[in-house]
Amino acid sequence: MTDKDYRKLFRKSPQEAQNALFDEYFSYVYTIVFNKLRSCATKEDIEECVSDVFADIFSYFTQNSEQQNENIKGFISTVAIRKAINMFHSIISKSGRTVSLEEGDADNIRDDTDIAHNAERAELRRTLLRLVEELGEPDSTIIIQKYYYGMNSKEIAETVSLEPAAVRVRCSRAIRRIKDKLAELDISLKEAEL
Repeated sequence: MTDKDYRKLFRKSPQEAQNALFDEYFSYVYTIVFNKLRSCATKEDIEECVSDVFADIFSYFTQNSEQQNENIKGFISTVAIRKAINMFHSIISKSGRTVSLEEGDADNIRDDTDIAHNAERAELRRTLLRLVEELGEPDSTIIIQKYYYGMNSKEIAETVSLEPAAVRVRCSRAIRRIKDKLAELDISLKEAEL
Protein backbone atom coordinates (compact mmCIF):
# COMPACT_ATOMS: atom_id res chain seq x y z
CA MET A 1 0.00 0.00 0.00
CA THR A 2 1.39 3.36 -0.98
CA ASP A 3 0.78 6.68 0.74
CA LYS A 4 -1.48 7.70 -2.14
CA ASP A 5 -3.53 4.46 -1.83
CA TYR A 6 -3.90 4.95 1.90
CA ARG A 7 -5.01 8.59 1.61
CA LYS A 8 -7.51 7.72 -1.14
CA LEU A 9 -9.00 4.95 0.99
CA PHE A 10 -8.89 7.22 4.07
CA ARG A 11 -11.02 9.83 2.31
CA LYS A 12 -13.53 7.11 1.45
CA SER A 13 -13.54 5.43 4.89
CA PRO A 14 -11.03 6.17 7.66
CA GLN A 15 -11.86 2.86 9.40
CA GLU A 16 -11.27 0.81 6.25
CA ALA A 17 -7.99 2.63 5.62
CA GLN A 18 -6.78 1.94 9.14
CA ASN A 19 -7.81 -1.72 8.91
CA ALA A 20 -6.04 -2.13 5.57
CA LEU A 21 -2.87 -0.47 6.86
CA PHE A 22 -2.95 -2.60 10.02
CA ASP A 23 -3.48 -5.83 8.07
CA GLU A 24 -0.67 -5.06 5.65
CA TYR A 25 1.94 -3.85 8.14
CA PHE A 26 1.14 -5.69 11.40
CA SER A 27 3.72 -8.46 10.92
CA TYR A 28 6.34 -5.93 9.82
CA VAL A 29 5.79 -3.71 12.88
CA TYR A 30 5.58 -6.70 15.24
CA THR A 31 8.92 -8.02 13.96
CA ILE A 32 10.64 -4.66 14.45
CA VAL A 33 9.25 -4.21 17.96
CA PHE A 34 9.93 -7.83 18.94
CA ASN A 35 13.55 -7.62 17.83
CA LYS A 36 14.12 -4.46 19.87
CA LEU A 37 12.32 -5.63 23.03
CA ARG A 38 12.77 -9.39 23.19
CA SER A 39 15.60 -9.16 25.71
CA CYS A 40 13.63 -7.22 28.32
CA ALA A 41 9.90 -7.10 27.57
CA THR A 42 6.97 -9.40 28.14
CA LYS A 43 4.65 -10.42 25.32
CA GLU A 44 2.11 -7.93 26.67
CA ASP A 45 4.71 -5.12 26.57
CA ILE A 46 5.50 -5.97 22.95
CA GLU A 47 1.82 -6.04 21.98
CA GLU A 48 1.25 -2.73 23.78
CA CYS A 49 4.16 -1.17 21.89
CA VAL A 50 2.79 -2.45 18.56
CA SER A 51 -0.59 -0.92 19.40
CA ASP A 52 1.10 2.37 20.30
CA VAL A 53 2.94 2.36 16.97
CA PHE A 54 -0.29 2.01 15.01
CA ALA A 55 -2.02 4.62 17.19
CA ASP A 56 0.79 7.09 16.39
CA ILE A 57 0.68 6.26 12.68
CA PHE A 58 -3.11 6.68 12.48
CA SER A 59 -2.93 9.90 14.48
CA TYR A 60 -0.20 11.28 12.21
CA PHE A 61 -2.13 10.54 9.03
CA THR A 62 -5.33 11.98 10.51
CA GLN A 63 -3.63 15.23 11.53
CA ASN A 64 -1.49 15.56 8.40
CA SER A 65 -3.99 14.58 5.74
CA GLU A 66 -2.52 16.94 3.15
CA GLN A 67 1.16 16.14 3.68
CA GLN A 68 2.43 13.48 1.29
CA ASN A 69 4.83 10.74 2.36
CA GLU A 70 5.97 8.66 -0.61
CA ASN A 71 7.63 5.92 1.43
CA ILE A 72 4.94 4.79 3.85
CA LYS A 73 6.86 1.63 4.80
CA GLY A 74 9.91 3.68 5.75
CA PHE A 75 7.75 6.01 7.83
CA ILE A 76 6.13 3.05 9.60
CA SER A 77 9.50 1.44 10.35
CA THR A 78 10.83 4.73 11.76
CA VAL A 79 7.83 5.08 14.08
CA ALA A 80 8.13 1.42 15.15
CA ILE A 81 11.85 1.66 15.86
CA ARG A 82 11.49 4.87 17.87
CA LYS A 83 8.55 3.56 19.90
CA ALA A 84 10.38 0.30 20.62
CA ILE A 85 13.53 2.12 21.71
CA ASN A 86 11.51 4.40 24.00
CA MET A 87 9.77 1.41 25.55
CA PHE A 88 13.10 -0.40 25.90
CA HIS A 89 14.52 2.53 27.87
CA SER A 90 11.36 2.74 29.96
CA ILE A 91 11.43 -0.96 30.84
CA ILE A 92 15.14 -0.95 31.60
CA SER A 93 14.86 2.13 33.84
CA LYS A 94 11.97 0.55 35.79
CA SER A 95 13.88 -2.69 36.28
CA GLY A 96 16.88 -0.94 37.78
CA ARG A 97 19.27 -2.36 35.18
CA THR A 98 20.95 0.98 34.57
CA VAL A 99 24.60 1.76 35.24
CA SER A 100 25.83 5.08 36.56
CA LEU A 101 29.06 6.37 35.05
CA GLU A 102 29.49 9.30 37.41
CA GLU A 103 32.57 10.01 39.52
CA GLY A 104 34.77 7.12 38.50
CA ASP A 105 32.07 4.45 38.62
CA ALA A 106 33.27 3.29 35.22
CA ASP A 107 36.13 1.47 36.98
CA ASN A 108 33.58 -0.69 38.79
CA ILE A 109 31.96 -2.02 35.62
CA ARG A 110 32.95 -5.60 35.00
CA ASP A 111 32.41 -7.55 31.85
CA ASP A 112 31.42 -11.11 32.71
CA THR A 113 30.97 -12.05 29.06
CA ASP A 114 32.10 -15.56 28.25
CA ILE A 115 33.23 -15.08 24.67
CA ALA A 116 33.84 -18.77 23.99
CA HIS A 117 30.40 -19.70 25.30
CA ASN A 118 28.74 -16.94 23.26
CA ALA A 119 30.57 -18.04 20.10
CA GLU A 120 29.51 -21.64 20.68
CA ARG A 121 25.88 -20.59 21.19
CA ALA A 122 26.00 -18.46 18.03
CA GLU A 123 27.30 -21.44 16.04
CA LEU A 124 24.54 -23.64 17.48
CA ARG A 125 21.95 -21.03 16.49
CA ARG A 126 23.28 -20.91 12.93
CA THR A 127 23.20 -24.69 12.71
CA LEU A 128 19.70 -24.87 14.12
CA LEU A 129 18.45 -22.14 11.77
CA ARG A 130 20.01 -23.95 8.80
CA LEU A 131 18.26 -27.19 9.83
CA VAL A 132 14.95 -25.39 10.24
CA GLU A 133 15.31 -23.81 6.79
CA GLU A 134 16.09 -27.24 5.31
CA LEU A 135 12.68 -28.48 6.50
CA GLY A 136 11.04 -26.52 3.69
CA GLU A 137 7.65 -24.87 3.73
CA PRO A 138 5.35 -24.83 5.62
CA ASP A 139 7.32 -26.71 8.30
CA SER A 140 10.05 -24.09 8.66
CA THR A 141 7.44 -21.34 9.05
CA ILE A 142 5.56 -23.41 11.64
CA ILE A 143 8.71 -24.01 13.71
CA ILE A 144 9.82 -20.37 13.58
CA GLN A 145 6.39 -19.04 14.48
CA LYS A 146 5.96 -21.52 17.34
CA TYR A 147 9.37 -21.38 18.94
CA TYR A 148 10.62 -17.93 17.95
CA TYR A 149 7.42 -15.89 18.06
CA GLY A 150 5.58 -18.01 20.64
CA MET A 151 2.46 -18.39 18.51
CA ASN A 152 -0.04 -21.16 19.22
CA SER A 153 -1.33 -23.74 16.71
CA LYS A 154 -4.48 -21.78 15.93
CA GLU A 155 -2.54 -18.58 15.15
CA ILE A 156 -0.02 -20.48 13.03
CA ALA A 157 -2.81 -22.32 11.20
CA GLU A 158 -4.21 -19.00 10.01
CA THR A 159 -0.87 -17.91 8.54
CA VAL A 160 -0.05 -21.19 6.76
CA SER A 161 -3.63 -22.07 5.70
CA LEU A 162 -3.82 -25.35 7.60
CA GLU A 163 -6.00 -26.72 10.36
CA PRO A 164 -4.60 -26.37 13.92
CA ALA A 165 -4.42 -30.18 14.25
CA ALA A 166 -2.37 -30.39 11.04
CA VAL A 167 -0.04 -27.71 12.38
CA ARG A 168 0.53 -29.71 15.58
CA VAL A 169 1.25 -32.89 13.62
CA ARG A 170 3.64 -31.13 11.21
CA CYS A 171 5.36 -29.41 14.14
CA SER A 172 5.99 -32.66 16.03
CA ARG A 173 7.28 -34.36 12.86
CA ALA A 174 9.53 -31.39 12.11
CA ILE A 175 10.95 -31.46 15.64
CA ARG A 176 11.71 -35.18 15.25
CA ARG A 177 13.49 -34.50 11.95
CA ILE A 178 15.53 -31.69 13.53
CA LYS A 179 16.34 -33.91 16.51
CA ASP A 180 17.58 -36.66 14.18
CA LYS A 181 19.73 -34.25 12.17
CA LEU A 182 21.18 -32.77 15.36
CA ALA A 183 21.99 -36.29 16.58
CA GLU A 184 23.88 -36.89 13.32
CA LEU A 185 25.93 -33.78 14.16
CA ASP A 186 26.42 -35.11 17.71
CA ILE A 187 24.34 -32.29 19.24
CA SER A 188 21.51 -33.01 21.67
CA LEU A 189 18.22 -31.15 21.28
CA LYS A 190 18.54 -29.87 24.85
CA GLU A 191 21.98 -28.45 24.06
CA ALA A 192 20.56 -26.74 20.96
CA GLU A 193 17.72 -25.06 22.88
CA LEU A 194 18.71 -21.45 22.81
